[in-house]
Amino acid sequence: MGEWEYVPPSVNQEAEFWEIANDFGDPLEILREAISNAIDAKASWVRIHFFVEEVEGARILVIELEDNGVGMTHEVLAKDFWGLGFSRARGDAEKIGEKGHGTKIYLRSERIIVKTQTESTAFESICERPMRDLANRQSHKPRIREIPKYQDQPGTFIRIEDYNRSERATFVQERVKDYLLWFTKLGSIEKIFDVHRLSNFKVFLKCLRAESFEEISFGHIFPEETSDIEALFEKHTTEAGEWFCKRYIQNESLEELPDVAVQAIISVEGDRLKRSYNPMIKERGRGGDTNKYKVADRYGIWLCKDYIPIQQVNEWISGFGSGSNAFVLLHGFINCQTLKLTANRGSIANTDPKVTSELQKAVGRLVATIDKDLQNNGLYTLMQWQSESRI
Repeated sequence: MGEWEYVPPSVNQEAEFWEIANDFGDPLEILREAISNAIDAKASWVRIHFFVEEVEGARILVIELEDNGVGMTHEVLAKDFWGLGFSRARGDAEKIGEKGHGTKIYLRSERIIVKTQTESTAFESICERPMRDLANRQSHKPRIREIPKYQDQPGTFIRIEDYNRSERATFVQERVKDYLLWFTKLGSIEKIFDVHRLSNFKVFLKCLRAESFEEISFGHIFPEETSDIEALFEKHTTEAGEWFCKRYIQNESLEELPDVAVQAIISVEGDRLKRSYNPMIKERGRGGDTNKYKVADRYGIWLCKDYIPIQQVNEWISGFGSGSNAFVLLHGFINCQTLKLTANRGSIANTDPKVTSELQKAVGRLVATIDKDLQNNGLYTLMQWQSESRI
């Protein structure tokens, strides 16, 4: 018998970069990663600019991202930004990024230019045709050089050319703003739970067709409560239920897993009230703008981590109300830091099944409590009619 041989596991680096870069389903996810990285770098603002520019004779989409964070050292730029699986946020409860995969979505482009400055150093980095290299099973080839400090304060600037083959119908102001307020840290639900660390954080956004930068403040938009039904009837008569809003907020631990904390905010909202603050809902009975969505596509219950919505779980609340569309009355988010996400943060599939099962039970109990409260206050029939006829 021969001697044991130690065989170190190997990784097909090019294939892994290719898979991760293409694992992001929605091109807007580049914004989720950019904002999370900026916040982890202690930025108080991010400037996001989409525009079309002629480069080498072709009109291409260009994305420019700039923040006033602490900047990147040579090591952070070389390993965390360009590498795979490196993240200084791992194990830090104050930070969002933990897998070291997010910036790989930038590789879906023809050129990436980075300028970054810390308190003491500044660097420039360029990567040409990364997607082409990866498609040919070659590694992308970023270059880094030290440069003189170029501004008065730390920060990072990133220019991404020909992102996602310059498909640009998605990058209009109203759609991008909606994404930012629903699926990035900018739209976090944490203020509801008196977490105000990022309350002053802002995004300045300018998309295709926009005339100027729009300032967008931190925090998901919830309507004010209007649960005085008598006052609503006086003001809106038979449409009172369409303007109703009542919030249910809960902080608890899972019954069978007391070490797992759960925070929930569920806002029960009438249809017209939703449309008064959300311009992205399609008009009733019309095809409308393809950038807009039906109430049923967006409302219901979302599971969150870092107070950012990850996965819709309306199938968990099939017992709410008596109609199949009753979930559209709910504007709800369940945050649990114990959730384990897939590499692209697209689902909770990596979570311990026991946690998922107990979380589902907790959501079911909360929604049942809301259902009972609506019935006891004579609101059930009024609100249920809406869910069946107004989606």
